[in-house]
Amino acid sequence: MSNSPTRAFVCVSHSPLMSLPGADAFGHGYRAAIEDAKVFIADFDPEVVVLFGPDHMNLLTGIRPPFTTVLSGRTQPEFDIPEFDLNVDLGVASAMCEGLLARDVDVAVGEKVAVDHGLGLTLVQLFAKPADIPLVPVVMNAIGYPLVPLGRARAFGAAAGEALAGRPERILFVGTGGLSHNPPFPAPEPGATRLGPEERAESLADAPRFIDPEWDNEVLARLAAADGSWFDALGQADLDPRGSGANELRTWLAAWGAAGRPPATTTAYEAVEKWITGMGVAFGLAASA
Repeated sequence: MSNSPTRAFVCVSHSPLMSLPGADAFGHGYRAAIEDAKVFIADFDPEVVVLFGPDHMNLLTGIRPPFTTVLSGRTQPEFDIPEFDLNVDLGVASAMCEGLLARDVDVAVGEKVAVDHGLGLTLVQLFAKPADIPLVPVVMNAIGYPLVPLGRARAFGAAAGEALAGRPERILFVGTGGLSHNPPFPAPEPGATRLGPEERAESLADAPRFIDPEWDNEVLARLAAADGSWFDALGQADLDPRGSGANELRTWLAAWGAAGRPPATTTAYEAVEKWITGMGVAFGLAASA
């Protein structure tokens, strides 16, 4: 087993609307892809999961670090997500933070954090016993001002992967968020606040037009080709037409970067208008050491 990969990545879209009553009638292709991802994860048998997820203006309010490692916390009981303690692996979390600082990469930490569906929904989707998974949660700002450049998100993930390179554990890096979608959030500007009920309703009614299957599938194809130069060339102007939620692609790039940017061996996609989101899945193994 010494030549078996000890690092892997999984990137998935999420939408809280998929948990609402009647949502089972939609997204069958995406749900099937999630089942494939679960088989991949079971075969890899990770000993630790490093989960990069976005905040949705629920956690990062008074202060908004670009990257926050969660050292202790619970899930928020929202969108049919149960409340449970996060099983944070403090040894791996501290090693990652110390390794990042040694590489001149700043990272904040949070304790007693109530993580929202940006992390909780994916944990519940991918793991039968999400409360038992040894975990290092990393909350990334992908909604509020200021947004880090995409290349910075990828570089942060790469540095996190390097910081853990000497660890003996099999580590799965998960990115959750993206692809094209426009959830009801304000523009990332100083002083922005949550939308009111009427503004939310207007935003949701207009949201389906931001779904861009062509662009979403291009992202997946570039992951399959391990085309790092294409992602490095992405700028904010490429994301803006695909909705504010496309900013969550930063979580995908962090997870992929942490795994060493290997090719995705499996990708799947479904545009689900009822969930106002382009729902993608991509996963793969890192090269063997």
